[in-house]
Amino acid sequence: MTVDIPSYSRGREQTGIRPAIVVGLPTFLGKPRYPILVIVPMTTTTGPWRSQYPDFYPPLQVGDGGLTKPCVALLDQVRSISISRIGRYIGSLNPQQFAPISTGLKQIFGF
Repeated sequence: MTVDIPSYSRGREQTGIRPAIVVGLPTFLGKPRYPILVIVPMTTTTGPWRSQYPDFYPPLQVGDGGLTKPCVALLDQVRSISISRIGRYIGSLNPQQFAPISTGLKQIFGF
């Protein structure tokens, strides 16, 4: 899906309308206080950081989850967003495509 991340940011925080991967639905735990999703934003831009930390920036190819451009998942920028920021549905990742994202998030959170 695409999401609209607020344009007020600090440092290297991602902003704007971009593809994102839903990695958490608080409703699985019961009724949340607010209607939110936990997402990982993606980018089409890469740099030396991508190869220096490949577990934190898994690549996704054209067609993966309906993507029209190659992207990199920014696991270090996982965040919660209001469901009002959801744009259009693009597609879903199969288990093989999602595996590097799951593995990287476990490393970031120490699981």
